[in-house]
Amino acid sequence: MDPYQFHYHIRWSRLTTLGYEAFNTRAAAEASAEQSVLQGETYTIEEHEETCSRCVALLNAAILPPIKS
Repeated sequence: MDPYQFHYHIRWSRLTTLGYEAFNTRAAAEASAEQSVLQGETYTIEEHEETCSRCVALLNAAILPPIKS
């Protein structure tokens, strides 16, 4: 998948920024979040496209991680 197409990020309630990992599907993001969620913590799964501010910032810093399936 092209990282600049539609993809998903996890937004954790304890953080002000999106999670850095990008996922191909909502289901993959949800599965990752369920494995990592802390007791009492909440999260949302957000859909983004090529203008994703998180990916643009990571790309500009040259540290864009691979998109997970």
